[in-house]
Amino acid sequence: MKLARALLQTPRVVGVGLAASILGGLGVAGCFVDSEGLPPPAEAFYFPTGLAASPGGRVLYVANSDFDLQYNGGTVQALDLQRLRKRALALQASLAPRAAGGAVDVSAACQAVGLSTNPAPLLHPGPCAPLDLSTLDGEEEIVRGSAVIGAFASNLLLVHRPLLGDVADSDADAPQARLFVPVRGDPSVTFFDVADDRLDAPDAQRCSGDSCFRLDCGATEAGGRCGRDHRIGEDPGQELIRRKLPLEPFGIAAGPDGTSVVVSHQTENTASVIVNQWEKEAGRPKLAAVLTDLALGPTELAAVPRPRLISQLKEAKREIDYQPAFALTFIASPQLDLIRYQEASEGAAALLYQSTATPITALTSGTDNRGIAVDARERQACEAGCGDADFACLAQCTAIPLQVFVAHRFPNSLLIGEVITTLIEDDAADPDVPASRWAAAYETLAIRDSVPLAAYPSRVELGEVIGADNERHRRVFAVAFDSGYAFAYDPEARRVDAVIRTGRGPQALAFDTGSTCGDEKERCDCAPGSDGCEPYSLMYIAHFTDSYLGVVDLDMRKANTFGSMIVTVGTPVPPRESQ
Repeated sequence: MKLARALLQTPRVVGVGLAASILGGLGVAGCFVDSEGLPPPAEAFYFPTGLAASPGGRVLYVANSDFDLQYNGGTVQALDLQRLRKRALALQASLAPRAAGGAVDVSAACQAVGLSTNPAPLLHPGPCAPLDLSTLDGEEEIVRGSAVIGAFASNLLLVHRPLLGDVADSDADAPQARLFVPVRGDPSVTFFDVADDRLDAPDAQRCSGDSCFRLDCGATEAGGRCGRDHRIGEDPGQELIRRKLPLEPFGIAAGPDGTSVVVSHQTENTASVIVNQWEKEAGRPKLAAVLTDLALGPTELAAVPRPRLISQLKEAKREIDYQPAFALTFIASPQLDLIRYQEASEGAAALLYQSTATPITALTSGTDNRGIAVDARERQACEAGCGDADFACLAQCTAIPLQVFVAHRFPNSLLIGEVITTLIEDDAADPDVPASRWAAAYETLAIRDSVPLAAYPSRVELGEVIGADNERHRRVFAVAFDSGYAFAYDPEARRVDAVIRTGRGPQALAFDTGSTCGDEKERCDCAPGSDGCEPYSLMYIAHFTDSYLGVVDLDMRKANTFGSMIVTVGTPVPPRESQ
């Protein structure tokens, strides 16, 4: 069966015994359908593969894959991030006292947050026993919402509607944020309408209370199965191109404004694009185009942030020839690709096309590239200093390259490159109209350097640590699934400055970084140094193999806890083959 073969090609290693048991089960039982089997647990993790933290710090979303088919589907959960943060920071404070040389009683520190000491340090690192989610209720409850999806979720993406001033009455109840989950078992991309908790956006309608944990996917009851209308690509009649989604959806990324969502398909050597219009009358997101004949094994995607110059030219009624780009990695081809999305126009359908391929020739083997991240911080800092109509200033900022980071295997390393945006000037430009100076823009991708890592890096994400100066500093985090480590790379110092021991099978990362105020440790928009305002940074790691989350302290001021896992969320459960 094609699905069974694909399970062995997943870019993570669980064990030959588990893979064999899956193949054997499929061979006996035939194709799995979602009406069979036990319902998945709502308050436990089960082979988690995707994480996303809401920008306002209220919710942590988790996608569980049901990898060994013990249930009739996977789940998506909405966790109370504020309650998790409060417990993690309380433990951090006990383990890393402010007084230099202060004694630490680990047992007392764990007991202060309702936990005993760690009885199984070989199964999960950290000082304390796991936080058992099933025992929490009322004001302590962590899992605040859940829904059932198909089996083999591979990732999770959170996107937000752009804020354009006052929302029209007709769009007042239109979605403000959405989750997209590639589900390999359907196959589909299942989507959820979720709450908006943005803090730093003046026009956002920030959620409050239980409304923050909304997971609207057409389920008829809380914790129920998502409706068919929310499974993109399963019913050709509902899609723009009247066809099904290709098999094995894996990587996922969203373009500018979240209106284009691109998905890679590993075994089909294709990529697809979903059009996500935010207006209520536009209806559900729809499959719009499929790009075929890519190189072997397309895997992870990262959107290339659009230069602010392009957006401001559009505001000035001067649109130039520019298509949003996505960087794509491959596990079986020695290259990286840039693919582009062209919006639908009058008389023409939306289009996804391959732009340029970048060969990887500097290493012994350029194949087997996994996670990828694009860092636009330097360019965006420059753009923030330009006025909306200062096109010359914005053009100078556009010349600043974006940094690119790729998890590469054989040899195991973090590839470092850059995306360069080239502006094409218009020969017929009117010198009295600054906005008419440019005719087009496009990006190119190049690899410049590499940093050695431990065995088999798999995913790359951008995050921040709190430095000794109380300020936030950018880091590139790479997880190595097989060796059980996460690496923090400092792009300014050009070195790995932290090696974090994880549990088995670290798969996905999410970050909760900001400032807290008050006893409840709620994320707030306050000035560091003011009364009760304290910067913090925590990293959440989804452990695929043993089905739990780990919380890592990223505060460099805390010598006792920085770069270590301080809380285990959920009870670790080894795979059935190892029990």
